Amino acid sequence: MRKRTLLASVGSGVALSLSGCMGMIGNGSDGESNSNTYLDAKEWEGVDDPSNLPFPTHGEALPSATLPAPLRDGTEFSMPDDFETDLLVTFIYTTCMTMCPRLTALMAQTQDYAREEGYSDQVSFVETTFDPARDDADAFREWADKHRVEMDDGNWYFLRPENKDRAKEVVQENYGVYFTKTEPEDMDAYMFSHTGVILLANKKGYVERAYKLQAQQNPESPRVSRQEINDDLATLREREG
Repeated sequence: MRKRTLLASVGSGVALSLSGCMGMIGNGSDGESNSNTYLDAKEWEGVDDPSNLPFPTHGEALPSATLPAPLRDGTEFSMPDDFETDLLVTFIYTTCMTMCPRLTALMAQTQDYAREEGYSDQVSFVETTFDPARDDADAFREWADKHRVEMDDGNWYFLRPENKDRAKEVVQENYGVYFTKTEPEDMDAYMFSHTGVILLANKKGYVERAYKLQAQQNPESPRVSRQEINDDLATLREREG
């Protein structure tokens, strides 16, 4: 279980994007390169010590978790131990209409890129829900179809914690991705405010990049394009050999 908390990031003066599901991807990494990583580290703008961020950043081991995969007959997968590939990992819920579609779109575009470059079998894409009450196999199938996820490639995994307590333990406490349930009076269904993060990890299970969503309403917020993620993945694949 990760020792970091949301308070750590707040204490360092970092504003996590938690307003509904709004935002776009920002830049991520920390410190200097080490023997466990292949990409050069990048600085976090306005962050003196990225180790205070609640989610893992450059050079840190990807936290471990074992969860069922509903679209794979409920087989449990342990991340990162069951994956002998590079990993792109994010956390979503399928009734989200703003942040989560953007996270998935970036992941799906990178899946397309890996296919085009001929190394689909060397990269795995993992989306873990923090809304297991609604996100079952049917919800994941609809989400994949809606957002052009190619399930036939065999490298995309939807993971579903057994219940809300397990979701909090894995997503928030283990991976440092904050979420909180909101039930506005003028809405029939509950939603979530949450951090938006995509993690890129190498085959050894260490984080190379952490791409964090920034506030969409801020025109000065940095934007990470699909090209940047594709370039990072291409460089990682080249250096891993």
